[in-house]
Amino acid sequence: MVARYLITTADERTWVKDQPILFLGEWCRLYNRKHIWSKMDAIVAEPYGLNEGQKDRDLDYIYVLRDQLVKELASALNKYHNTDHSLRYWHILTGPWLNRFLMLVFNRFYTLEQALNRYNVCGTTVFESESYSLASPESFYLPDPCNDDIWNNFLFSRILKFIGHEKIEVNPVPLLTEKGFFLAGRPGGLQFNHNILNLPRKILPNFCRENDAFIINSYLRLKDEALLQLCLGQCPQFWKSPELDTVQPDKTQRQRFNIESDGCEGFELFVRLQLAESVPTCFLEGYGKLVLQAESLPWPKKPKFIFTSVNFNSDEIFKAWTASKVEQGIPYYTGQHGNNYGEGRFFRLEESSECLTSDRFITWGWTNGEPRNIPAYPFITANRKPRQKHSEGHLLLIDLLLASRSFPWDTHFEHGIYQEEQFRFVEALPPTLQQKLLVRLNPAFKNMRWFENQRWEDRSPRIKVETDAAPMHKLIARSRLVVNSYNSTIILECLALNIPTIGFWNGGLNHIMPKAKPYYELLRNVGILADTPEHAAGLVALHWEDVGSWWESEKVQDARKEFCEEYARTEKNPIRKLKRILTSVYC
Repeated sequence: MVARYLITTADERTWVKDQPILFLGEWCRLYNRKHIWSKMDAIVAEPYGLNEGQKDRDLDYIYVLRDQLVKELASALNKYHNTDHSLRYWHILTGPWLNRFLMLVFNRFYTLEQALNRYNVCGTTVFESESYSLASPESFYLPDPCNDDIWNNFLFSRILKFIGHEKIEVNPVPLLTEKGFFLAGRPGGLQFNHNILNLPRKILPNFCRENDAFIINSYLRLKDEALLQLCLGQCPQFWKSPELDTVQPDKTQRQRFNIESDGCEGFELFVRLQLAESVPTCFLEGYGKLVLQAESLPWPKKPKFIFTSVNFNSDEIFKAWTASKVEQGIPYYTGQHGNNYGEGRFFRLEESSECLTSDRFITWGWTNGEPRNIPAYPFITANRKPRQKHSEGHLLLIDLLLASRSFPWDTHFEHGIYQEEQFRFVEALPPTLQQKLLVRLNPAFKNMRWFENQRWEDRSPRIKVETDAAPMHKLIARSRLVVNSYNSTIILECLALNIPTIGFWNGGLNHIMPKAKPYYELLRNVGILADTPEHAAGLVALHWEDVGSWWESEKVQDARKEFCEEYARTEKNPIRKLKRILTSVYC
């Protein structure tokens, strides 16, 4: 077997060009650098974890470990801060980060281990810095360092040292100025910001009562969120978390924090040893500041309940405030904010922090037989009327954004398969329909380094590609037919609003839970879902001249309605419905 030099990231400071190369994954080979790596004597390591059975087993293992570590992390944080908070408190605060961190480190650990076992690796280059820390200031930063070349190289170097392959030559590259992945000035958590709300956010809190219900980022449109609050008998508020006061990692302080690792081995030992370095500073060095910020908020002191569909994930200030209120007995609701909930085989709601830590989880129609899950409707479609059919519109293909590398499996390799299927779909369309096609890229594509615009230009230069942040609803309104090339929130919205749509997905229905498959089979049987890109192109060509007749046919509408009753319900009085749900149990 040829000896190869291992390259773990796209940072070319760690590359050599005078030896046979083993790229650890497709993330190393940036498309805009093809003129460099295509000339190298190089192969790409086999991807890790893409088999459906392997995904299931890995997720089973990760969630069992997560459940154990969240308890130990809570105990260690209470000891570190001399507090006595409940497990639920710490799960609200740290659970989303811990979940992503375990999946990320799991992927790096077994990707590297698999490559070392299958290939003859002779050497690799690692960055070296005594002051570098893997800790981020808050959990929201995790999607950023997990795609960062330097951060990943440091993590891979720690894994390599832990595994202990003495035969591999490790060549260090000093980084004198790097301290870690730490950026200042980031808003606290993911927010739906609207500049027009700046003035109301200054004035309206003066009319807030201490027992008003607290609603933030509900996934309703602004006017509907305001209407919901009026129906609850309170002055509408458009709350927003302030910017988090961040602090730098302190290695001396972190020496006092540790997770028990006696008796552990392999990945479990490694991840336990790594936690002390990697826990975000807002949970350790900056925890005191975080608590003070949460306590100083002008939010209700004793809210009737708390409800969000977004901020449970990455808004540290909201989570700290909510965790404190939950310990006081305040009801806490979370809501569905996208697809995969209740249907995705590899997205397990019952294991998610938003479900485990809230009193009720409000869905878009399904319950899966769990009393905790309360059926509602897609919040974003509330009070939206189905648009008029656009018989002269374009054919809209909605492109999937490359997933961050925070999953147990190789998302880059998987996305490469997806990209090729998009090209196959376009190339299977009749030339006349290719001229009608508009490919809509996710506006965040520029941050993910997949270079979709360049790939489309090279493969299909005559296809129109939307690279600006044009509002999705406007593009859909101008389309005759919408093609969803992945299982997305958009396809649920289209079905709920009765907008003609066709979908085709990599792997078909393999990613759908068994109990949800019969509903998706309904869509497949009437031609809303296709089995292959070519099949989808054939369906588009078949219906293009008279989309309305096909879409409004009895069999299509019956299938759509039955599917929507489970996963994308419509409500005549959506705000009243949500008010009843939010007030029925506790208020």
